[in-house]
Amino acid sequence: MKAKLFLFSILAMLLFTSNQATAQNYLPFVSHTPVFDVTQRNLREVILDDGVYTLPVEYQSNSTSYERYTLNVKIQNDQITHIYFDNGGYLHRGSNNSGYTWSGGGIRWNVDYNGNIRSGIAKISIKYSGGRWQLFTIKL
Repeated sequence: MKAKLFLFSILAMLLFTSNQATAQNYLPFVSHTPVFDVTQRNLREVILDDGVYTLPVEYQSNSTSYERYTLNVKIQNDQITHIYFDNGGYLHRGSNNSGYTWSGGGIRWNVDYNGNIRSGIAKISIKYSGGRWQLFTIKL
């Protein structure tokens, strides 16, 4: 009985290890660099100098589908604080007399395993009285 149990154990071990080797031989090679979202709270320093940058902006609203622009945006302490339009108008963070509420604007940095910054993104939501809204996605 012990001999049968021993032989069964050896046979099971051989089958298990040969299946693992066979599965590993057929797995395709995939190169992948994971990217993680990091907020300014996780980083120890401000990444961008304060100033006005020309950046791609994706725009959506409840009255317009999806549009892309290149606009000037003001950045302070890695926060989008102003969006400047080509017609001279602008939106800004903080109190205003235009009847809108600004939310968002913090830049989320994408970094790899080594801590190298690959890209950044900021989303800003503008809500007006009466239910109108706008969404700006700014990519860095």
